Formats: sequence, C-alpha cells, structure tokens
Amino acid sequence: MTDTPAHTGPRDTAVAALAALPPAQPPLLSLVSDGTILICGDGAAAIDAGLRLAASLDVTVLLDDGGLTPVPDGLSFPVARGRIASATGHFGAYQAVVDGYVPPDGMALPRDGAVSRCDVILDLAARPPLFPAHEARDGYLRAEVADPAAFDAAIAEASELVGEFEKPQYIAFRKELCAHSRSSITGCTRCLDACAMQAIAPAGEHVTIDAYVCAGCGNCAAVCPTGAASYTLPTVDMQLDRLRTLLTSYRAAGGRDPVVLFHDGYVGQPLIDAAGPALPAHVLPMAVNEIKQIGLESLAAAFAYGAAGIGILARRAPRNGVATLAGTVDLAGAFAAALGYGEDSCRILHADTPDDMLAELAALPLGHAAPAPASFAPVGSKRELLELSLRMLHRVAPAPVEQVALPQGAPFGKVHVQTDGCTLCHACVTACPTGALSASEDRPLLSFSHGACVQCGLCESTCPEQVITLEPTLDFAAWNAPRQILKEEEPFCCIRCAKPFGTKSTIERIIAKLEGKHWMFAGENARRLDAIRMCEDCRVEAVLNEGIDPYAGTARPKPRLAEDHRAPIDFDGRRH
Repeated sequence: MTDTPAHTGPRDTAVAALAALPPAQPPLLSLVSDGTILICGDGAAAIDAGLRLAASLDVTVLLDDGGLTPVPDGLSFPVARGRIASATGHFGAYQAVVDGYVPPDGMALPRDGAVSRCDVILDLAARPPLFPAHEARDGYLRAEVADPAAFDAAIAEASELVGEFEKPQYIAFRKELCAHSRSSITGCTRCLDACAMQAIAPAGEHVTIDAYVCAGCGNCAAVCPTGAASYTLPTVDMQLDRLRTLLTSYRAAGGRDPVVLFHDGYVGQPLIDAAGPALPAHVLPMAVNEIKQIGLESLAAAFAYGAAGIGILARRAPRNGVATLAGTVDLAGAFAAALGYGEDSCRILHADTPDDMLAELAALPLGHAAPAPASFAPVGSKRELLELSLRMLHRVAPAPVEQVALPQGAPFGKVHVQTDGCTLCHACVTACPTGALSASEDRPLLSFSHGACVQCGLCESTCPEQVITLEPTLDFAAWNAPRQILKEEEPFCCIRCAKPFGTKSTIERIIAKLEGKHWMFAGENARRLDAIRMCEDCRVEAVLNEGIDPYAGTARPKPRLAEDHRAPIDFDGRRH
C-alpha cells in the first residue's frame, strides 16, 4: 500500500520549501597536479600500468619484487627498485620514502631513505595500503592486480589526474577555541581520535587540520565540544535553518509526527529515489554532504523543531565506519529519553537496498513530538547553537527534567572539588580553555560555569593537589543559575600593611611546614617566619633590612690546620 497524494502533500510542501533555500558555498582549495605519477608494485602489472599511462602522465615505476621481474628494453619511463617505507602529503604533493632503493640504471648498491616526490601514487603492491582510509584520499589509487576491472578503473582514473582541481575546505578551524592542551598537558583529543584520515595533528596548545588531506567526513566537527572545528558544507547555522524550514513547513501544511531521515547523496539518495511512493508520508528526507557531519546540535534541534523520530541512513558496511556518529546518536538518545521524546527514537538505519531502508524505517520507534515545537532562529557560533538547541529541547520537552546523566565523553558536565585539599592555587583556572573555571580579583575563590565546561579534563590533569574530578551530566537549572562558588576562603592580610595577598589556609600550611624544621626558620631565626606573613612588598623590605642571605647555610665547621696536629696531647688524649 502506498501513500496517496493527499497523504504526501505536507511532505511535498516541506521538501519544496527546503529546495528553495540557497545552497551552501564553502571556501575552495586549489590543488595542482603536473601529472607526475609513481607506480609501485611487485610484478609485471606495474610496468604494464606504466606503459598504459606513459602517454598522458610523467611515469616512474618502482618495483618491489626483489629483482625478479625483468625490465623490458626501450621503455620511455624509468623503472627503479625498492620498497616504500612511508608516504606523506596529499594530491599534488606526495612524498614517499623508499628503502632498498636501486636507481633505474642499476649501477648502485641499494640504499635506504631515498625520497620520491610525485603528484599521484598508483599502488599495486600486495601489502597494506600506504594510508589509512585510503579510499577517500585524493590522488592515491590502489587496485588489486587480480581484479582486472579494478585495475583498469584505477588506470583510467589516474590518466585524468593532471591539471588544476578544486575541493571544498570542509572544516573551518579556530585555534583559539581549541582545548587540546595547556602547559604541555593534554586535554581534549576528540578530533584526533575521530579522524580516520589522520589529517589532524597536535600543534602545541591546539591541533592543526590539513585541509588538503581532509576528505570531509565531518567527524571532527561533530565531536568538537568548543566549536573550534566546524563544518562548512553547510555551516551549522545553515544546517539548523534547513531543519527549521523542513519541519515548520511540514507542520504548517497539516503534517503530524514527522521523522527526519538524514542521508547523503551517494548512498542514501539512490535508495530514497528507488523507494519512490513506498516511502512513508511522514518521513522527511534531509540531504547532507556526509552523514558523519551530523552533530548533537542538529539532532537536538530536530526534536525541538517538532520531529517525532530521527533516522540516519547508512550502508550496512559504511566506509571507515560510523563509530563516532554512533556516539553522537547515543548522546542524543540519552537526552530524548530523559526529556520524554521517547526511547530509541533516534537511530542509525543500516540499509543497502530500498527494502532494507523501508524495513528499518518501519522498525524505528515513533517517539513523542514536542507539544509546542520551537521555532527559534539559529544564530550564533557552533557552541552557542549547541547550547541554544539543548535549551529549546528542554523548554518544549514532553516531560522536562532538570538534570540528565550523560555517558563518558559527553561535552557537558560538572567539576567537583574536594574543598579540604584545594589550596586555591588557581592552576585549574589557568588551564581551563573555556573559562568554565574562574577566580576573583577581590577575594580568594574558585567559581564554575556549568554551561561553559566541555569536560576536556585539563583542570583534573593540572591540579597539583589532585582534588578535581569530572562528572558528565547536563544540569539545566545550573545553566540558568549564576556561577557556582566551588570554594571560597578569607584572605590572609599582611601583618605590616594589612594588604590581602593570599589565603589563610595556604599561609598557615607553609608556616607549619617550615617552623622548627628548616635552618632558616629554626631557633633564633624563628622570627623570620614573619616574612612569610607579609605581602610581596613588605617581605622584600624586611629581608633587606635584616640582611637575610637566602643562599646562606648553617655555620661551617672550623677548618683543621697543621698546628692542630702538632699541638701537644694531654693525658686524656686532647690536643692543646
């Protein structure tokens, strides 16, 4: 049974409204290939590939066969021997390090560490690929020699990789927002863990993203808690505006209980097209560039705008996996379940055929749509939009609660401080990249802003007293409350000028550790403890006036002289 036009009318209206929105226009990168190709393999197939590509590309063949493959005479391209130990770079600027290298003329002993630079690599070797997620790496082609169709397809693709090309710059990165590291202590590593292309690397207190290597999967942007990495195809505000248009148009046309079906263009769209009228009328397709770009802000906004369920369409064996996306879906599911939108109403739908897709949609539990859906305009940065989406998700929830427990790795949470052990040294404040922890200029205290915390762990790792622990949770009441005072103490005032300069507990702890236990503050020198009770200005004055030498030690023993040994000895054995 298929849906009638009357049933599909609201969806058709919503899809038409979505199509009327302007397309995303991300910044573009230029890649230039002069047609230099390195063909590596361990048999005659590499030479055959060179013969077929020599007319269109500047070919170099590297044989890794131990010298077993004979090299025909009269070739128009060089054939060297060696084994690629490592490869780096991107399309138009690859660099391969070759061990056991023997030049084409064969007149040299094998050597390690030879470097080959090329624009394209055609890898026919029977060994693991040179790069992770190699299928998505531009300019790196790999084919099994035993598969003639794949071999021919790789050669055909390689022959066209010469000239100037453009690709989107998928990720916009703001290093000042990155919470990766402070003072050589590692904090957030979410993007590093999620990037299958290894296009992200640490660079001091932040990370760096190689836009030329990036394949645009969007994992890093989806998991970035601060908004330092954000997707550009489309931007987050544009993505949320598309969701708002889709769901508000559907509802205005009389539609009810919509299910948003996120899909890409190369897997999901063909399945939706093939399903045709069999697609349920309440299912609203929402195209994205990559399903893994979908972040928590999009899923939360979809429920807030009135969705009764969310499906994300993926093939059964997706390229490079969807583990990161699954974590985002689990996090959204925790919010949906806690706030009354329904259990398991947000899922990844694995399908390779239209029938698979329809079966997955039929099994998707229909949740409870918001009684009065939100219609907020998505304006702000990525982190601001995430917070706004969650606030609206809570405001229009069928069964709102003030606190939601979250799984480990969630980008929200609390900081707990064991106040008895905290010295208010404020090392955590210095390390905190988002300002969630802060001090006061007026008095010794440590305050916390729940909404700003991204659970990066830098405060916990930095604390010299090890009195900080993290709890992943979202407390909506705390979001709307003033900053929480985690610890506050009376200031210690200088005994000379009464200037506050530290905390009472810290000064007393220092005095207790030194009094009678250190030569500088023992015996007659005990009065020097007063210098610790003074502010920085009075302390300097006191030290100068008293002539204290901080480098002086205890009195040295009197040296023994030759006369001491020549002195007569009394009957009791003493010299005099």
